[in-house]
Amino acid sequence: MSTLRQIEANRRNSQKSTGPTSVAGKAASSMNALKTGIHAKSLVLPSEKLADLELLIAEYYQRHHPASPEARALVDDLIYCEWLQRRLRAAETQLWAYDHRDSFEPHDKYPLGQTASHKSKAFGQLQWRFNCTRRASQRALQDLKELQAEAQAAPPALQPPSLPHSPQITSPQIGFVPAIPTPAPPRPAPTTSLKPQIPLATGYNGVGIPGTVFRSSILP
Repeated sequence: MSTLRQIEANRRNSQKSTGPTSVAGKAASSMNALKTGIHAKSLVLPSEKLADLELLIAEYYQRHHPASPEARALVDDLIYCEWLQRRLRAAETQLWAYDHRDSFEPHDKYPLGQTASHKSKAFGQLQWRFNCTRRASQRALQDLKELQAEAQAAPPALQPPSLPHSPQITSPQIGFVPAIPTPAPPRPAPTTSLKPQIPLATGYNGVGIPGTVFRSSILP
């Protein structure tokens, strides 16, 4: 069980890790999310090197960058076919050398012809395996190209339409009684001002002159 001091030390060390900084390191790190499904050790014979297969896997993944499980499976098929073709080529070379060495009377002038005549069936089976592997590699490459073309031609995902903004209705607080506005008193109706009538005084000639009071000239 880890002690508190070890846990604290691990926490400090994890904060110091910032990931790859070089271009090659970032490119390799970008492929970490989708790794190969090939079990490298199960494909390597004692006469082969594991480092060669791991380098082949890295080259193919750096070249095609599979972004889906289907693309990854096709890239793994390409890797397997290439690795098997290398093995079949090496087997053909060793078949020539093996038959020539174990021949009881090796022909000095035509050693290859002697081996081909002795091992014609073995060479035929070897060539058949090689042709099948090459056809499988070509089909995998064609399928991978079609899959990548479909992924590039696919339209982007449509965004859902945005709903119109609805005004927020605030509900009154519980226990709060809103104040009722008091109506203003009605205004009185305007009254029409009447001009006071001025009495008319009547003179001698009976003509009324407004605003003038005439005194009689006849003495009592």
